[in-house]
Amino acid sequence: MSPAAARRVRAGRGTVEVHRPDKVLFPAKKAAGQVTKGDLVDYYRAVAPCLLPHLRGRPLMLERHPDGIDGPVFMQKNTPAHYPDRITRVELPKEGGTVRHTVCDDTATLLHLAGQAALTLHRWLSRADRPHHPDRMVFDLDPGVDDFGTVREAAVLLGELLDLLRLPSG
Repeated sequence: MSPAAARRVRAGRGTVEVHRPDKVLFPAKKAAGQVTKGDLVDYYRAVAPCLLPHLRGRPLMLERHPDGIDGPVFMQKNTPAHYPDRITRVELPKEGGTVRHTVCDDTATLLHLAGQAALTLHRWLSRADRPHHPDRMVFDLDPGVDDFGTVREAAVLLGELLDLLRLPSG
């Protein structure tokens, strides 16, 4: 592979090699410019301190867009054998067998996932060591057609209820 086709990025004590960093993942729309794989790596690196506490120790299902947001998409549960050995994996049961999920415990793993065009990181609501004991809950408030006012109102009411029940939210 030619030197221009890959970019090496420092992450903690290691280095992540990102292939095709100029590959466009999000084409330019209106005033917003395009976003490349290299841009995604830079973004994940910048938000890693805030994002990693929410991912650490949790199995992931990855939504990957290898040809960008307008191309085919697939969901990846099983960690491919070619992923670096330093990436944490956890083998968990499923109907008829097991799945070896990726666990994102550090910035290097996060940057590797960006290099794989993993645009959405669906984390489990439980930790890998206690898969049948979720410690998170998600309230998915979807708007009707352009009805964000109702969603905002529902979110405020939900926040007040969680406060009343002394359940942390945020």
